Amino acid sequence: MSPTEAIPLLIVVLLLVGVGGGDAEQMTVTFQGDHTLQSLQDVHVVAGGTVSVPADATVSGDLYVIGGTTRVEGQLDGDVTVLAGNLTVVEAATVTGTVQTISGESAIADGASVGQVSAVDPPAPSNSPIRRIAGFLLQFLVVGFAGWWFGRRHSTLLDNIGHSITEHALVSGVVGALAAATLLVLFVYMAFTLLLIPLSIAGLVGEVLIVLYSQVAFGRLVGRQLPIDRDEVATVAGVGLFLLALELLALVPYLGTLVQFALIVVGFGAVLNSYFGLQRFEPVTIPDGTGR
Repeated sequence: MSPTEAIPLLIVVLLLVGVGGGDAEQMTVTFQGDHTLQSLQDVHVVAGGTVSVPADATVSGDLYVIGGTTRVEGQLDGDVTVLAGNLTVVEAATVTGTVQTISGESAIADGASVGQVSAVDPPAPSNSPIRRIAGFLLQFLVVGFAGWWFGRRHSTLLDNIGHSITEHALVSGVVGALAAATLLVLFVYMAFTLLLIPLSIAGLVGEVLIVLYSQVAFGRLVGRQLPIDRDEVATVAGVGLFLLALELLALVPYLGTLVQFALIVVGFGAVLNSYFGLQRFEPVTIPDGTGR
């Protein structure tokens, strides 16, 4: 598992460590290679490779397995949490704490000594039409209400964002892709410091809100093409049509995903370029030699 692929599970580990009162600053992470744990600094995360506690070793601390292979042959004074990957506790090995398996594979030999064994069986994801329709309606209620409010009171904000989308789609797409990726990486790495976890979560929520705000602006653009006089009603109708188009795009393999991604980054960039709709965006032009 690469560092990029491990980021979501590392965030989960950081939250678990914070809730458990551990010290994230002492956390070590293994991504690849073969490693032997002779000592443990409070928390160790196995994200890849092979990690083993040898038969003649006694280590203290908590172990999180989010990838790779972990083998306990000696004594581990602490808890083991398996979020992904593989864990093996051999015969005559000892884990004084709890071995909790949330996902992944855990094999505990009959002769192993484990304080407590716990397993979580997550519910299987459902792709039923009813669930999809309910999710669509919930998103439409949230974004549609925002569209009604903005269309009624602050339609100029949506028009400025829409101008950036239609007239400067390429610039908005580049800005949106760079900004979204940079902010995502920044907020994820901020989460590695326990004190900044609330700020990191707030930042990630903020990115989601920007995407929803851009969907309102897209709905405004669609609504203006409809034969509806009232701005707020046209915006709500446009939001519904735009969200329905996104759902239909999800049914198209590969191409549909690319189009969805393009719409997200263009909308994200348009919101930022227009300062959240407060002013109309016009790219900076370089004057030619005549001073024009």
